[in-house]
Amino acid sequence: MPLAPFFKERKGIPSVDNKISTWIKKIYMGIGAAAMGLLAFLVIFTVIMRYFFSLSWKEVSEFNIVLFTFTTFWAMGLNVLEGEHVSINMLYDKFPLKVKRWVCVLNNIIVLVVDLLFVKYSWAYTLKMGKQLSLGMEIPMKYMYGIMPVCGVLCALCVIYKIVEAIRAPLSFFESKDKKEGE
Repeated sequence: MPLAPFFKERKGIPSVDNKISTWIKKIYMGIGAAAMGLLAFLVIFTVIMRYFFSLSWKEVSEFNIVLFTFTTFWAMGLNVLEGEHVSINMLYDKFPLKVKRWVCVLNNIIVLVVDLLFVKYSWAYTLKMGKQLSLGMEIPMKYMYGIMPVCGVLCALCVIYKIVEAIRAPLSFFESKDKKEGE
C-alpha cells in the first residue's frame, strides 16, 4: 500500500500535478507525519519520566502543546487535499454531474473565504499577543501563535489547488462515490 491515499493516482483527471507538485505533497505529508511522530514520542517520554522517575520539564510540556497545535493546523491543508472534510451528500448526489462540478467549486470558494478570514484574524492576534514570553520555553509567543496564520496560508494554497482540480476534472470525477463502490 502506498504511504497514504494522498499519493494515489486518480484516473481521468487532467493533471495539475507534475513531479514538482508530487514532491511538494510528499514533503507536506512528511512534515506532518514527522511532527506527529515526535509528538507521540515526547508524550510517551514525558509520561514515563513523570510517573516512574518523578521528573517533569515545563519546556517539554509546553513544546508538546506547540506540537499538538502545529499538527492540528497543519492537517487542515491535508484534509482539504484528501477531501476528508465533513460533507452531507444526500442533496449533492442528486445534482447532475455538470452542476456537481460548480457546487464543488463554490464549496471550495466558501472554504477559501473562511480560511482567509482565519488567516487575517490569527495574524492580527499573533501581532497583538506575540510579544509576551511563554512560561515554559521562554520564547516570544509570536512563534507559537504564528503557527495559525502560516498553516492557514498553506491550507488556502491547498484549497486553490482543489478549485483548479475541480474545474479541470472530467465529469466522471464527480460521480457518486457510493455508486462507484457498489459496482
